[in-house]
Amino acid sequence: MSIYLDYAATAPLRPEVRALLARCYAQDWGNASSLHRDGHAARMHFEDARERVARVLGAKVEEIVFTSGATEANNLAILGWMRDQPKGSHLIVSSIEHPSGWEAAEALTHEGYQLDVAPVDALGRLDLAAFKALLRENTALVSLMAVNNEVGSTQPIGELAAAPKKWKLHVDAVQSGLTGWPNLDGIDMLSLSAHKLGGPVGSGCLFLRQGLRLAPLLIGGAQEDHRRAGTSNVIAALALAEALEVTAHQRAEEAARIGGLREKLESQISRIGGAVRLGGERSAHISSWFFDGVRAEPLLVLMDLEGISVSSGSACSSHSIEPSRVVSAMGFSSEQARGLIRFSLGHATSEKEVESVGRRIGVLVEKARRQGGTEN
Repeated sequence: MSIYLDYAATAPLRPEVRALLARCYAQDWGNASSLHRDGHAARMHFEDARERVARVLGAKVEEIVFTSGATEANNLAILGWMRDQPKGSHLIVSSIEHPSGWEAAEALTHEGYQLDVAPVDALGRLDLAAFKALLRENTALVSLMAVNNEVGSTQPIGELAAAPKKWKLHVDAVQSGLTGWPNLDGIDMLSLSAHKLGGPVGSGCLFLRQGLRLAPLLIGGAQEDHRRAGTSNVIAALALAEALEVTAHQRAEEAARIGGLREKLESQISRIGGAVRLGGERSAHISSWFFDGVRAEPLLVLMDLEGISVSSGSACSSHSIEPSRVVSAMGFSSEQARGLIRFSLGHATSEKEVESVGRRIGVLVEKARRQGGTEN
């Protein structure tokens, strides 16, 4: 039996989204920018998707910018906003941001902008005192994840959003499906991705508060009110809207069920000698560990041979031999950071699957140790 516990990397399609895509791909579509009736029909579907996304988030329709996913949305928010500010302007990100936010912020330092990195504590939560000490008169942007993708730690977005501020707040809310997307009050930009919610890869959006202006990353067209050029992907937008609506409708039930499954899994893993769980207050779907004497790669291979799909940190950097930047930022050693194993659950995870993994994980850890899991 194949067991998939890597929902934080990507979630299998929800049945509702799969059915929608089947209907969409069974028909022909015009270009939503064309003036003929086929184009007009496509435009009506596209704007219907925008209205649905806005309704779920509590936004205005003109505040939704469709993108190819969260990487583009994060890049557009960070690069687009900062490049519209005077050179020398300052931004802050946390030390545990997703690579699409982290690397966008770092790239700006080569363009004449100033960057500070706010630390987190050993539980992966933003150090608020240290963050506040980094704020400057010329701080133009603060960009933070609502839920960390590697250890699941939640951040005090509501507190930051409610604070009086001159700077703009961007929130990467990609992993927030079960915790609930942050209230948009006090938030200026927010990124989402469909494939973390049971939608398809290649679909996302950026909430951009009305009146804010971004320097576009993609040029050559007037789509998305000149904020993102390119032929409108009607099917991707509809799939995102469907995934958002289903997630919002089923959130309470799924959060309780998935949280219970995670507790059952963690009760089994905690019995393994040398097992250390990461993170404090976390989203219900993520459980990250390292095991003394074991590096991630050998254990991942053994689990894969058993038909168990999990990961070692961010899927966007899983092929890297470098230790997890997130775990290192939380104060753990490089050796520990190389051992990060992330289990992430979702809408189709069953109790039977969790029980099966719980029974086998201890044996696999011991096997990895015997095989020399910490050797180079």
